[in-house]
Amino acid sequence: MDKLSLNQLNLLNRMTSRIRQSLDLQAILDTTVKEARSFLKTDRVKIYKFDSEGNGQVIAESIYKNRLPSLLGLHFPAGDIPPQARELFCQARVRSIVNLEAQQIRLSEPDRHPSTVTGELSLEEVRQHPLSILLQRPVDPCHVEYLTLMGVQSSLVVPILQDRSLWGLLISHNARPKKVFGNTLRVLQTVVNQLEIAISQSHLLTQVEEKADREMIINQIAGLLYTPAEIEQALEIVLQEMVQVTGSSGGRLCLRDLANCHTCGAQPDLSMQEWDELLARLPPTEPTIAQIDRAPIFAPYLSAFAETSIRAIAILPLHYQQEILGHGILFRNAIDSERVWAGYWEQDERQQRPRQSFEEWHEIQKGKAPEWTQRDRELLQALSHHLAMAILQDRLYRREREQRLLVEMRNRELDTARKIAEEASRLKSDFLSSTSHELRTPLASTLTYLKLLKEGFYDDPVELKEYIEAAHLSAEHLTQIINDILDIAKIEAGRIQVDKEWLDLPPFLAKIHDLFRADSVNRNINLTFECEVDRIWTDDNRLRQVLINLLSNAFKFTEGGEICVRVAPLLDADPPMIRFSVSDTGIGVDPKAQQLLFEAFVQGEGSIRRRYGGTGLGLTICKKLVEVMRGEIWLESEGKNRGTTVTFLLPDL
Repeated sequence: MDKLSLNQLNLLNRMTSRIRQSLDLQAILDTTVKEARSFLKTDRVKIYKFDSEGNGQVIAESIYKNRLPSLLGLHFPAGDIPPQARELFCQARVRSIVNLEAQQIRLSEPDRHPSTVTGELSLEEVRQHPLSILLQRPVDPCHVEYLTLMGVQSSLVVPILQDRSLWGLLISHNARPKKVFGNTLRVLQTVVNQLEIAISQSHLLTQVEEKADREMIINQIAGLLYTPAEIEQALEIVLQEMVQVTGSSGGRLCLRDLANCHTCGAQPDLSMQEWDELLARLPPTEPTIAQIDRAPIFAPYLSAFAETSIRAIAILPLHYQQEILGHGILFRNAIDSERVWAGYWEQDERQQRPRQSFEEWHEIQKGKAPEWTQRDRELLQALSHHLAMAILQDRLYRREREQRLLVEMRNRELDTARKIAEEASRLKSDFLSSTSHELRTPLASTLTYLKLLKEGFYDDPVELKEYIEAAHLSAEHLTQIINDILDIAKIEAGRIQVDKEWLDLPPFLAKIHDLFRADSVNRNINLTFECEVDRIWTDDNRLRQVLINLLSNAFKFTEGGEICVRVAPLLDADPPMIRFSVSDTGIGVDPKAQQLLFEAFVQGEGSIRRRYGGTGLGLTICKKLVEVMRGEIWLESEGKNRGTTVTFLLPDL
């Protein structure tokens, strides 16, 4: 491997390691530009992020010995990278390589033959023409002047995509002409691919955190709404909380059942009649969120708002189905905001010449309220729903106050229903998360045999065939377990079916033995089967799942030693019964905890859960399946480190 390849590999390893070790996107971006600049040996590498309007901002930057000025934090207007260029970056994922010395720009696609485009192409031309027919062109004069003003003689641009949209660009600048070879470009593309993964992870983390914050706020305010205090007192506190958590300057809550409105902060000089007229003109059940001076519906009332600093409003109808219970209204004041641009520019389309300087230009926006974000809208929607529910609950309470006993009974029923729903939801989540317990054993066995096949660890075709058959058997069992897990839901619903037939036990048990053969060898466990019964009238799929679950637990909690499966008739039983037992020499079970282990998601004390993992669902499934087959199951252990025996009986008819 040559030196360049080693550098490439080291770069990719460092980037991949950084992404896996950190959830801090800014730290990853900073590392990316630093590593990329060192790898490319250029004067500046920066990451340029687009906003929803096409404007950009430099959010990460690395510069070599101040050879080029810093642009970190500066904003660039959308016209600096026109729509046709952004479209080309997005649709074809082309990389732009500019050589001012040769007055040429070359665009290439990842893993395709190089093709080129620049100059006067329109957005429609980019969309309509295949990239293969777009020829290499000279650099546009404005582009030359733009880069020259930056002190740049060569540049390299690689697009960064998210959800098929252009998120940003990784840009390399050099003060002197510099060639970029295809191998280097491929490595840089791979780095960008890793960066895109990190951005996706960051977006997911942000969404989870925002959802958690939103739920915390909702729960906090909902807790205030459902306190024993009078609704009017609660609403006043809730309004103050809503104003604070949404970054508003004030607000009001008006309910149809109450004569007065609750207010917080500065209010526009509108009478109750004017408020009623305004609210009557709005959609009855949809929120209205707007900048006041931009929405025609507020035009007749601008004078009342002009006397305040209020410039944005959110009006939330509080309704139950189609009945309006009231309105929640929040205000936002105008603020002065500042954005630092890379050089002065005008939005006038007639400005065709590039800027003459990239020195910081501070744009001050006055008299504009912060926009309501999507997060704000989701939070307001949820809060309005809880407000409506609280108001409706209070109305019902008032109407039923004279019948106190009935009210108390209904409240108990509602509280019980809520707890049942929460418990059902929790159990559902626990059940879904626990399915890995059932899937792990056959999947691990399949992978073990496939690995043996891949590595060629077999001596002859006979052994090869055995491995293939064992892997196939494990895969079939994996499919069966998935079906069986679905059957557990049917058990709970009383819809499970048991298909009984005569089952020859010796070959049946031999297949189960084969399934655990690799584990017994790898874990140095002597696995034996003792069978005194030839046939049994039962459901072979249910019996297979019970035995595999019990053996999985035995292997899990036994490190070395022995595991034995015994099958024998139960003498003098009426009706006839067959006794199955799985014994191990493992860690054993505290006698006090033995019965609890058949409860869902129970595994014993915390140290055992931490050491061995799992969900504790296996014995529960075994118990339910045995009971469905009209049998019984129990566990016996003399104590810790004394081994465990799980026994179950099945009818032999």
